[in-house]
Amino acid sequence: MTRYYTLVTALPNLPALAKCKQLPISRIALDRRLTMLSDEDLLQLQLAEKLYHQSEASLENLPDKPLVLNWQRQLEKITSQPIRERISLRLEWQTLLAALRYRREGHSPESFYGYGRWTGLIRRNWHDPLFGLDTALPFLSKLQPLLNKGHSGELEYQLTNLLWKDLLFVERSFQFTLESVICFVLRWGLAEQHIKSDASLALDTFKRMSEQLLGTSAITKHLESAFEELS
Repeated sequence: MTRYYTLVTALPNLPALAKCKQLPISRIALDRRLTMLSDEDLLQLQLAEKLYHQSEASLENLPDKPLVLNWQRQLEKITSQPIRERISLRLEWQTLLAALRYRREGHSPESFYGYGRWTGLIRRNWHDPLFGLDTALPFLSKLQPLLNKGHSGELEYQLTNLLWKDLLFVERSFQFTLESVICFVLRWGLAEQHIKSDASLALDTFKRMSEQLLGTSAITKHLESAFEELS
């Protein structure tokens, strides 16, 4: 097993997700440090990132059969079992959240196709609020009300925080190894997504408040008066 003492010590500390308002290292600087990886390990990292950080569309939509089969084929190329398990967990949560959305839209279990351990149970318990997974996954009970109320931002944060802790545990358990490097990079990606999500949410809130403010009669009259003076 290759040890990456110099590389790991060169990676900055990532603050807790709730406190992460700015990345402590840019992607360019991070990639520069990652050149310390062997060619084989760098390919493993790139594959892990591609599988772990899916596009937004895959988070919103139910995975179809060809996509899931492709995930399975790509996962077989990951040589580290702990990393395979981290990626599998991520894909399973994506599938479960997609199933919640899918059911909410009125679809039937016959058309459901997902990834991972919970797929069969989800199908069999389609009409159960938590698919019969509430005992095995207590955390799920916190997510479903957020989805029902349309609180997608908080839902995304709660899931991201869960995945963050999962990665951090493995990162600390495999110090100075490829596993620790990959988990750090995957956490960096989660932090980047979180920051972008926060910025997007803040912009949406600002736009909404601006529209509400401009919609009030006092502001409208003031603007109309100003335009009249200029004309």
